[in-house]
Amino acid sequence: MGTSHNPKNTKSTEFDSSTQDIYAIFQNNLNRYFTEVKGNTADYLQAITDLQQEIIEARKKNADNAIQLQKILSEKLGVNSNNYIGAIELTKSLGEQMNQSWDLQNQLMLKSLDTLSKNIEAFNKNSAVFETISKNIINSWASIIKQTVKESNLQKNHE
Repeated sequence: MGTSHNPKNTKSTEFDSSTQDIYAIFQNNLNRYFTEVKGNTADYLQAITDLQQEIIEARKKNADNAIQLQKILSEKLGVNSNNYIGAIELTKSLGEQMNQSWDLQNQLMLKSLDTLSKNIEAFNKNSAVFETISKNIINSWASIIKQTVKESNLQKNHE
């Protein structure tokens, strides 16, 4: 563990910087941005995974140490902890509840991520429909405006 990550130096596609087409510039900027985002996502996910593993290992070592210290203390004081039936049952129950809690938390997290993914998918589909509707509205307005301008010009010519 303890690996460090060096983000990939993704080279964006070259773009004709002399262009004066604002929409081509917008599109190029977006393409470059999302190329960088996609290129870095794997590095971020790996870094998060490694961090989670480090945290899990540290927590496990901490818990192991706490158990060992309790055992040493009991031995030094001459206390036979195995004679306390209530403590033994409580410890077994606590372990079971911890595992059930983790299982439930894991299920909730996975379901939440699945739901989020489906919501994003629906958003993307809705965006495509919205784009189509917007284009149809623009086409409709453009034809109305062109017709109105044409009629206005004809009236001016007849006056």
